[in-house]
Amino acid sequence: MSTVSTLDRFRAKVAGVVLRETEAGQGLHIDPEDPATAPPSTAGWTDAERRAHESPTMGRFADGLRPLTGGTVRDGVIEDLAGYHHLDSAQVVHRCLHWEEDSVAEWKAAPRDTEEGLADFYNTTVSWSFDLLWYAYLQTAGYGYPKHVVIADELPLPEGATVLDFGSGVGVAAQLFAALGYEVSLADVSAPLLEFARWRLEHRAVAATYIQLPAELPDAGYHLITAIDTLAHVPDPVQTARQLYRATRPGGYLVTNFDVRKRSDRNAWHLYEDDLPLRWAVESAGFVPRRCVDGMWVYRAEPASGSRRALSWLRLASPPAQGIRLARRAAIRAAVGAIQVVQRGPAGG
Repeated sequence: MSTVSTLDRFRAKVAGVVLRETEAGQGLHIDPEDPATAPPSTAGWTDAERRAHESPTMGRFADGLRPLTGGTVRDGVIEDLAGYHHLDSAQVVHRCLHWEEDSVAEWKAAPRDTEEGLADFYNTTVSWSFDLLWYAYLQTAGYGYPKHVVIADELPLPEGATVLDFGSGVGVAAQLFAALGYEVSLADVSAPLLEFARWRLEHRAVAATYIQLPAELPDAGYHLITAIDTLAHVPDPVQTARQLYRATRPGGYLVTNFDVRKRSDRNAWHLYEDDLPLRWAVESAGFVPRRCVDGMWVYRAEPASGSRRALSWLRLASPPAQGIRLARRAAIRAAVGAIQVVQRGPAGG
């Protein structure tokens, strides 16, 4: 696997800038069956995204979402959520589209400024099950980026490889890797999400191991660990990265991204505004960046190296690195502010 290219780094930085500087959250999910919804546009698809949509792996991903008795992906998503939460289909669609409003209300239901308060949020939130499963549906319909399909196609594994989805959500990634013949485990700090994932997978006779975090992970247990849209939500990324490194087989891979956001009510559960501390936590644990695919970083677990760690510190954690990042962010915010002024037009009548 090649080292990280300049173009890959540039794409990751552009994506990171857009996410870091928005306070708006994700807003309403779209409904592909709403007549007002435009067809998905492929104009902005990356090469990896295009390959994923053309790949047989996408078919396997979609099949894992369909009802066992036959039907569409949408049918399966609504059936799962309706059956588990005892709702009718109209209620399910409403909660899927409006999940963020519900999540904000769940966040504000109690103080979240301690690790205990944060853990309580993850262990009481229900809205994320609607968000995550609907977003899986949107991926199959061409409206969402198919992250785990891209990973599965871009990072082929040996037959029977062990895969851990860390921050497993509703279990759709584990379903995909199981369908590809891998031995899968799901780990999540959220009991409601893990219980829903278990219900879904057992209903479909998918063999899997379930780990309720913060339980320890097995040492050198996995050829691949995926942690997609996860590390931005952990209060101690250094400890988490070390745990993931211990759980990865020597030469194995961690694939992760850094979904950092500017703090606001709708981004409150994104605990970081900058990806540098998260990237430093991962690299200081012993992972070496090998490639970046559309903002998803592929790291390899390699033996400790003092010189490599020092270079990582210079790039990610040193005062000059932090100063450069602060200057860039200030320049970007000024540019974004100027664009907004132009878009609003002159004040007055």
